Amino acid sequence: MEEDNDEVPEIRTIAIPLKDSQEDEVIEINCSELPDGAEVLSILEAEEAKLSYWIEVALEYFRQDRVQPFMEILEAAGTRAGLEYDGVKQDQMRALDILAAYWMTQGYRERAKDKKQDFFSKATVLFNTADKIAMYEWSHLTVRAWFYLFERDKSTNKYELADQQFNYVVKTYPQNVLPLIGKAVIAFNKKDYKTAIFYFRKAIRQRRYSIADLRVGIGYCFAKMGLVDKSKLAFERALELEPDNVSAMCGLGIILLNTLEQDNLKIAVNLFGRAYHAQPDQPVALVHLANHFFFKGEVERAWQLSWHAASNDCDSIKAEAFYQMGRCRHTQGQYDGAYKYYYQARQANNQEHTLAHYGLGQMYIHRNEIEEAIKCFEVVHQRLPHNTDTMKILGSLYAHVQLADPARTNEARQKGRDVLAKYLNIEAEDCEACIDLAQLLESTDSKKSLELYERAIDLLEAFEQIPPQPEMLNNVGALHMSMKQFDKAEHYFKKAKESLEEQLSSEAAQFSDRRAAPERSHLLTIRYNLARCLEHLCRTSEAEQMYKDIISECPGYTDGYLRLGCIARDRHQVYEASLSFKQGVQFDQSSPVVWTLIGNLHYAKNEWMPAQKKFEFILSKIYNNKTPDPYSLVALGNVWIEQLLNPSRKKEDEKKYMDRALQMYQKALKLEPKNMYAANGIGCVLAYKRNWNDARDVFSQVRESTSEFYDVWMNIAHVFMEREQWMSAVQMYSSAMKKFRKENDAMLLHYLAKAYYRANMLSEAKEALERAMLDQLDNTQLKFNYAIVLKKSAKEILRGHKMTSQQVNTAISDLTFAEKIFQYISKNDDRQASHTGMRISRTACSEEAKNCRDLLTQAKHKLAAAQTQDEEERRLIEKQEKEKIALKNKLMEEARAREEAEKKRIEDAKNLRLSFIEMTKDVLRLPEIVEEKRRGGGGRKRRNDDGDEFVNDSSDAGNYDGEEGGEDGERRERRKKDKAAKKASRKKRERRDSDGGSDSNRRDEKKRKRKEEKARKLEEKLSAKQSAKIKSRAFLSSSESSDDDKPKPAADSSDEEEDERPPVNEFDSPDSNAGSDEEMAAAKKKKKKAVVDSDEGSDNSDDDRPIIGASDEDDDDKPAAGGASSSSDSDVPKEKVVESDSD
Repeated sequence: MEEDNDEVPEIRTIAIPLKDSQEDEVIEINCSELPDGAEVLSILEAEEAKLSYWIEVALEYFRQDRVQPFMEILEAAGTRAGLEYDGVKQDQMRALDILAAYWMTQGYRERAKDKKQDFFSKATVLFNTADKIAMYEWSHLTVRAWFYLFERDKSTNKYELADQQFNYVVKTYPQNVLPLIGKAVIAFNKKDYKTAIFYFRKAIRQRRYSIADLRVGIGYCFAKMGLVDKSKLAFERALELEPDNVSAMCGLGIILLNTLEQDNLKIAVNLFGRAYHAQPDQPVALVHLANHFFFKGEVERAWQLSWHAASNDCDSIKAEAFYQMGRCRHTQGQYDGAYKYYYQARQANNQEHTLAHYGLGQMYIHRNEIEEAIKCFEVVHQRLPHNTDTMKILGSLYAHVQLADPARTNEARQKGRDVLAKYLNIEAEDCEACIDLAQLLESTDSKKSLELYERAIDLLEAFEQIPPQPEMLNNVGALHMSMKQFDKAEHYFKKAKESLEEQLSSEAAQFSDRRAAPERSHLLTIRYNLARCLEHLCRTSEAEQMYKDIISECPGYTDGYLRLGCIARDRHQVYEASLSFKQGVQFDQSSPVVWTLIGNLHYAKNEWMPAQKKFEFILSKIYNNKTPDPYSLVALGNVWIEQLLNPSRKKEDEKKYMDRALQMYQKALKLEPKNMYAANGIGCVLAYKRNWNDARDVFSQVRESTSEFYDVWMNIAHVFMEREQWMSAVQMYSSAMKKFRKENDAMLLHYLAKAYYRANMLSEAKEALERAMLDQLDNTQLKFNYAIVLKKSAKEILRGHKMTSQQVNTAISDLTFAEKIFQYISKNDDRQASHTGMRISRTACSEEAKNCRDLLTQAKHKLAAAQTQDEEERRLIEKQEKEKIALKNKLMEEARAREEAEKKRIEDAKNLRLSFIEMTKDVLRLPEIVEEKRRGGGGRKRRNDDGDEFVNDSSDAGNYDGEEGGEDGERRERRKKDKAAKKASRKKRERRDSDGGSDSNRRDEKKRKRKEEKARKLEEKLSAKQSAKIKSRAFLSSSESSDDDKPKPAADSSDEEEDERPPVNEFDSPDSNAGSDEEMAAAKKKKKKAVVDSDEGSDNSDDDRPIIGASDEDDDDKPAAGGASSSSDSDVPKEKVVESDSD
C-alpha cells in the first residue's frame, strides 16, 4: 500500500472548556488566526477558564509579537481567571514569572536609565510575589537568576546569588539548559573562559534546537583566549545554523578586520552591513561601520553612526563610540569638540580605552598643556610599550618640557633619553629623533650626542637631500670644542657661518629686516663661538679681531668685551683687561659674570679689599641676598682665608677671619651640597684651627667625590706633615705629582723635599731640591734649604764610626758647597719668598757658614783615618780572595780524583761480572748429564715401583707422567712459548750487561717477579691432586746467569723427553722431581761437593756476595744449612752452591 507523501499542515488550536457543559464541549481558538485580544479575554472571563488557559493564550499572542493582548490577558488573569482547581499555585507562579520576565527583557533593552530602572522595579515586585508562592521551584529560580544577570549591578553580589541559584537548579533538574547557559555567562564575565566553554558545550549537547547563540558564546570565549581560528569556526557554524544571527555576524566581522587583508575587509564590512539591516540599533555594527566610513572620508556619517552607538549601555562600546566621535571632530579641526569626546571616551570605561588617551594627549599638546600630555602618552606607552609613534612623541615631550621643579625636569630629561634611545634601536633612520636625543645628551654624553648629530646630518643629506641647518652645525662644533677637538670645531663653525650667511642673503629680498633679525643674532653667536675656538688654537690675534668686529657690529654684545679682557689678562696686561671689563659693565651692570671677573682680577693682584667689595656687591645688589651666588660665597671665603697668611695680621683677628670664612663656605655648601670648593674651604679652616682629624676627614670626602681636584691632594699631604706622618706625606705628594703631571713643579718639589727631610731621607730631599732649582734658579729659599740638606747629610756621614774615604770626600764637597751658599745669602740683602712671606736672616746664614767651616776642619782630620782604614780593608779583601781561589782549586782536584776512582771501580766490577758469567755458563751445562741418565728409562720404572710422584713446579716442565693433558700439540706449543721467553730473557741480560753491571734492587725486583710467575704457572698446570704430591724441589739458579750457551736438546729427541728437561735459565728453577733416582743421587752428590770458601760460616746478613743456586723461595724460607742473601752488583762472587730444599 502506497503512502501519501503530501502532508497536510497541522492547525494548532487552543480548546477552552465551556462553563457548565456536561458533554465536554469546548471553544477552539485557531492559533493561526487569533481573534482580537478583547474578544478572547471576554471568552476566558465568561467561561471562567482556568488560569492555565489564560497563560497558554497569552503566550500564543506573545509568540506572534502581539504584546498588547499578551499583557492585558496576563494582568487580568490574576483577578478574573478561575482559581478553583488543583495545581493553581504552580500556574499563579508561572504567570508571575512570565510577566516579570517580560519586564526584565524590556529593562535590558531600554537605553534610558530611568525607564530601565522602572522596568526592573516592576520585575522585582513580580518576582517577590512569586517567591511567596513557591520560592524553590526550579523554573522560578532560573528566571530569577537571569534577572540578577540582566541587572548588571556591580555594587552588589548579584553574580554570586545568580550562580548559587543556577547551581541549585542544575542539581535538582539537570536536563534544564538555561542554568547551564547562565553559568557560562557568569564564567565569561569572571574571565574564566575555559569554564564558560565547558557549560556552553554541555548546553549544546542537551538542547535539540537553535543552538546558534550558544556557538556565538563559544566563539567569544575562544576570541578572548586568543584562539582566533577556533573562534572563527564557531561564528561560521553559528551562521550556518542561523544565517541572520547578528552577534555571529559582528564577531566574524571583527575577526576578519583584524587580519588586515583586503578581501577579508570587504567581507567584514558586508557582514556589519547585514547586521545593521537586521538590527539597526546593534552597537557593535554601528561602531565598526562608523570606523569604516571614517576611513572612507565620510566623517559626518561616521559621526552619526557613532552617536547612535553611544546610547548603548555597555561601557566598552560606549567608550569606542565616543572615541570615534572625537576622532571625527579632530579631523574636522573642531579641537574643543574632539577634546570633549576624547575625555568622555577615557572616562566611559574606567580609562581602559587606550586610543582615547592617545587622542586626548594630542589635544593637550594643542592646548600647550605639556605635563597633561605626558601623562596621557605615558599611559599609552605603558600599555603599548612597542608602539614607535608613542615613543617618539613621548621622547620629544620629555626633551622640551620645562617644569617648575628642576629635579623633576632632570628626571623627565632622563626618561626622554631612555625612550628615544629605545625608539632609535627600532627606527634608526629617524632624523628628528636623532636630533632630540642629541640635544638631551649634550650635557651628559658629548660623544654620543656628537654621533647622533652627525647621523642626523647624514640622513638629511642622503634621504631628504636637505642641507643641515646652521643651528645643528653650530651644536656639532660646540660639542667638538667641549671634547678639545678644536680643528673639527673650527670646521663646523665656519660651515655653519657660511650656511647662515647664504641663507640670509637669499632671504634678504623676500623678508623684512625684522623677519631676519633672529638669523642675524644666530650669526653673531656662531661668530663668537668661532672666535672662542680660535683662542683655544692659540690664534689669539684672529680671535681678538673677531671680538672687535662683533662689538662694532653689535655694541651691546657683552661677552665680546669679557673675552677681550680675558685675552689681555692672560697677557698680563692688567690695565687693558680692567678697561675691557668695565666696558662690559656699562652695557650690563646686572651681570654677575662681569663683576666676578673684575673681582678675580683684584684677587690675583692680592688686592683683598677691592676683591671683597666686588663679591659683596654681587651678593647684595644683584642677588639681593635672596638666592646668593655660590661662586661669590666661596670667593669671599677665600679672601678671608688669605687674611690669615698676611704677615701684618693681628693675632686677635685670626679667629674672626676663620669664622667669617667658615660662614661663607657653609652657605655655599647649603646651596650646592656637592660644591667641592666650599667643602675644601671648610677643611682649610679646620686645619688652621689645628683640628687635624676633622680637616683630614673633610679633605678625604672631597677626594672621594672627585679625584681631579689638585688642591685637596695637596691639603691632605699638608695635614700629614703637620701630624708628623712623613712617609704618608711623601706618598701623597708623589701621587699628586704623577696624577696631575707636575713632576717639574718647583713648589710641589719643595714640599716633597721637606717631607723627605723630615723623614731623614736626605738623598731624596737633595734630589728633589736640585730638580726644583732647575726651574727657579733665583729662589733664595730653595738655595737655603738645599744648603741645610747638604750640611745635615755631611754631618750624618761624619758621625758614622765606619766611613770610607769616598764618603768623607762627598761630605767635604757638600760642606764646601753649603758654606758657599750660606756665605752668598749672608752677604746679600734679606730675601723674602714670594709665596710664604718667610724671611731668611743674614746672621743665621753667617752662623751656618761658620758651622760648615768647622765641620770641614773635622772632615779633613777624619779623611786620613778613613783612607788608612780603606787600605787595610783592601788588603784583607785581597787575602780573602787568594784563600778563596786556593780552596776552590783544592776542591776541584779532590772532585777529579773521586771521579777517576769511581770510573776505575766501575770498570773492575764490569770485568769481574764478565768472568762470573763465564763461570755460571759452566755450571749451567750440568743438567745435560742428568738428562742423559734419565733417557735410560730406569728413572720412570723406579718411580713407578716406589709409588712416589714428583711434580715439576716450573712453568715449562710439562706433565711428567704423560697424562691426558700432555698431548703432542700442546707440548710443542709450550716449547715455542718457552723458547720465546728464554730468548727475551737473554736479550734483557745482554742489554743489562752492556749497561755496565746491575744492582741489588734490580735483582731483587726480578726475583720477586719470577716468584710470582712461577706461582701463577704452577696453579695453571697442576691440579689439586698433583699439587699435593710434590715432595721436593731442587734449584739451580743465578741472579746474573745467562742461557746463551746452555745445551740445546737433540733434534731427534722425543717430546716426552724434551718436556722432562729441567729448566736452567734465570727465570725457571730446576725441579728435583723431574729425573729418576739416579738424578736425585747425582744432585745430592753435587751438593756435597759444593765449593765453599773460608767465609762460609759467616753471618749471611753481612755477606753481600751473590750465591749460585739461591732461588726465590730461599729468601722466604732458608734451610738450616744456610743460604746466602742477595749481594750488590759491585761484589765479586766467591762461592758456587747447588742447593736443594727437599726433605
